[in-house]
Amino acid sequence: MKLLLVSVILALSPWFITTETPWNPSKSGHGVKVFTRSVAGTPIKEIKAELELDCSINTAVACLTDFGSYPQWIYQMSEARIIKQISNTEFQVYQRVKTPWPLDDRDVCGHYVLKQDPTTHDVSLITHAVPKVLPTVSGVVRVQKNRTTWAIKPIAKNKNKCEYFLLLDPAGDVPAWIINLFISEGPYNSLVKLKQRVYLPKYTNMKFAWITEKFQ
Repeated sequence: MKLLLVSVILALSPWFITTETPWNPSKSGHGVKVFTRSVAGTPIKEIKAELELDCSINTAVACLTDFGSYPQWIYQMSEARIIKQISNTEFQVYQRVKTPWPLDDRDVCGHYVLKQDPTTHDVSLITHAVPKVLPTVSGVVRVQKNRTTWAIKPIAKNKNKCEYFLLLDPAGDVPAWIINLFISEGPYNSLVKLKQRVYLPKYTNMKFAWITEKFQ
């Protein structure tokens, strides 16, 4: 039960604190490598994942911003929806994940911002928690601190090197040592599924006015 709870919670997102501590390999397979490291100021380890997405930048962004589809590939997510679209590159999103009884589900309200570097054409997607934009749900623990960082770097036509960073306080009574013991499971399983989703036809022809492809 504890393994499932921790993996579920870590499919959510975190605040990010830089550190010079080396990364340690944690889990790998199916084209996904997950690393962890200790971070000053928190007992919970930071996660980094490396993977390649075999698609255009537009397709990668289309997949990552199809928020309603998150329950189809993010580990144990039961609900995801847009709270507010601020612009074409800025969103507020609600997400909820299932946790095993008798523990309460977790939810998070996230602020998503996308940017493309005009020189390198790299795309970043950064999320942080905005817990007060919606009322709390009875019986659900609202995540207060949460940030994810995506770095999508085009390296060839229809091929992007991606890095994903995660640091999380899941809130509630979940000991840090339990979180650290199983910290890689949720992100690893989610990203393995993401690598396959970019081939879905509904994403392959998507185009965004703010994105320029580096390789035509």
